[in-house]
Amino acid sequence: MMASLKLSAGFRFSVVAILGLLSLSFQAKAITLDFQSLDGTVVNFAGNSTFNFTSTNGYQFSISSVIGGVGDSVGLNGYVAPGGPFTIGGITTNGGLQSASVTGTSTLHITDKGTNDLTGTITWISIGTVNVLGVLDLNGQVNLSNIAYPVGTNNDLGALAAAGSGEDVVTFQFVPAKDLTTLATVGGFTSYSGSITSVPEPNTMVLALAGIFTFLSIRRRK
Repeated sequence: MMASLKLSAGFRFSVVAILGLLSLSFQAKAITLDFQSLDGTVVNFAGNSTFNFTSTNGYQFSISSVIGGVGDSVGLNGYVAPGGPFTIGGITTNGGLQSASVTGTSTLHITDKGTNDLTGTITWISIGTVNVLGVLDLNGQVNLSNIAYPVGTNNDLGALAAAGSGEDVVTFQFVPAKDLTTLATVGGFTSYSGSITSVPEPNTMVLALAGIFTFLSIRRRK
């Protein structure tokens, strides 16, 4: 006789409970590395709708703090190569918001104490300024993929690499404030800071879910 596809209340509860635990486990693996530009380095808006990051001794930023990790990456230096140029697209203005797409790819490097590099592919998505009550906030959204750390023992970098992909938010501190149109047409330079947050690979989650449902289905039939 074929096994019924109808799930009992107890079985449904087991599925929900396990999926909840799985969700928590993925959340627990999330890690955020905060960074800030090194002294003497800036992001330079050239005034021709492009910008680039400068370096000192080959590096551009350092990890300043960590959320969700052990903190052994704090103080490590990193850079993106090439550091530009990244191109600002057509600017859209909506009230106090100015935004534009950004094109350009690069490779992220974070060097551990053993001189081993974590690497990842950086793809710029957008950049925008928000003017709220006279306060101007400029930030960029960046996609990070293909994260790899094949050699090295840094726990934070290992956790970031294990996720496989991430999101990067870069905040620019202009004093005095400049909107996106001014930066694209006139230019300027400033220090910056930001954060890199890991995102678990969707394929990994799908495989894990499929495995759990298969396991529970077998037990149900038995």
